[in-house]
Amino acid sequence: MTWLDAPVEQRPLVVVEDHFYHTAELVDVLAVSRPELITQITAIALDRAGPDTADAVADCRRRHPALCVVAPVAPPVAREAGIECLTAADTADAAACARLIARHLRPGGLLVQDVQLTTLPFVPADRWWESIYLAATVRGLYADRPPQVRFLSNKRGYEATFGRDLAEAGFDPRDVMDKATLEASVVPTIARFIDAAFPMMLSVMRTGQHGTWRAQTLDAERRYLASRLDLLLWVDPNGWELSGRLVKHEPSARGLPLRAGYEADTWRALLDDRLHRGDGLPVVDVGKRVGPPGIEQAEATNVAARHVHTLRSRLRDARAIITADHAYRLRDDLDVGGCQPR
Repeated sequence: MTWLDAPVEQRPLVVVEDHFYHTAELVDVLAVSRPELITQITAIALDRAGPDTADAVADCRRRHPALCVVAPVAPPVAREAGIECLTAADTADAAACARLIARHLRPGGLLVQDVQLTTLPFVPADRWWESIYLAATVRGLYADRPPQVRFLSNKRGYEATFGRDLAEAGFDPRDVMDKATLEASVVPTIARFIDAAFPMMLSVMRTGQHGTWRAQTLDAERRYLASRLDLLLWVDPNGWELSGRLVKHEPSARGLPLRAGYEADTWRALLDDRLHRGDGLPVVDVGKRVGPPGIEQAEATNVAARHVHTLRSRLRDARAIITADHAYRLRDDLDVGGCQPR
């Protein structure tokens, strides 16, 4: 799953319900305690098309414009509301529906699914519990970091009726969450998962566009980002690391470790400048920062040049750092990112 390059935005949390108003209730409760997490959710409503569904989606989007929504709304209305239209092909069979869900869910994310999806045409009404196998199909689409799954239910005694089916599908019946406890249990469980599984904040400038995402601390996440960016500065409790397509390092190494000090500070300043579309780092300021106290301006320029030469030597293309208008900056065509704990 190449989530940074995905044609649609993949988020850490996907909520799948057969009726959209159930999702709207969950989002409303989440917005009270953790409103910033709305940007981490995609709501997929496997609902029946009609004015009630369209009105419910439009109302929720008005209240929570950062929420991604997939729903059976007519294409003109969907485009106007900024949502993705759910089509009959998306729910034609289990494989198509699983692909729809996986298209929106980040590797290692969380799928929250109603335990009974009554609107799925490929699930017999008298065998409603078979909708749980949809989640298992979704997990099987991930070669790396399959998502976690939690089911929602407003039923009682589900352990007795299909607890064995849950276990056989690879799920723990004790993990089924009660819809009656949205505020007390469901929302806190979801929030804890996102905070623990995606504790990093990634800021990226690619093709001139800036974006921010939650990120995992896993080595697979770091290597993936390094393969998609020219420069990536990763900061965590273990230290600083510079990686990316332009960074020289041993083939077996994940990246170039940076010790705290002048070089690490300058890399961070260069990347911050690029991410925020700055005017560069003034040459004299760089020289005065890395040179001895009281350094003269002319000598500061020479010190800065030697310092930046060291930085350029770390790269496969020394032209990635340019000098323009008496300032150092990263070239505009570079894809760069910075990732650090939230």
